Amino acid sequence: MGSKFHAFMYPTFGFGHMIPYLHLANKLAEKGHQITFLLPKKAQKQLESLNLFPYRIVLDPLTLPPVEGLPAGAETLSDLPNTSGKVISDAMDLLRGQIEAKVRDLKPDLIFFDFVDWVPEMAKEYGVKSVSYQIV
Repeated sequence: MGSKFHAFMYPTFGFGHMIPYLHLANKLAEKGHQITFLLPKKAQKQLESLNLFPYRIVLDPLTLPPVEGLPAGAETLSDLPNTSGKVISDAMDLLRGQIEAKVRDLKPDLIFFDFVDWVPEMAKEYGVKSVSYQIV
């Protein structure tokens, strides 16, 4: 990895996760790094105003697949009752194919993630480093 890098960010689809990730993305972009921020389509409009470096941070929307228990139009934890968080986690797991395709095409240097446990294995397959960044 050279002095400037390209990072993917794949936080849990809750605003309590995505907002701190976007703050980190802004800090990295301020230092000249490129960021591809993976998020649900609906959250893109809500987070755009927090992107201080739109020429370095690409908000890349994903379409959540249908999952049993996930109401139509629900894309983030705030769209669900408090007891239904696993449904978003299940939907995020099903995005693996979409994310792998993006990793193949864009060849990031590293991927930041929090609770999606398959990211390190997938990243390793493509020679990409992964960083577990936990929001507590």
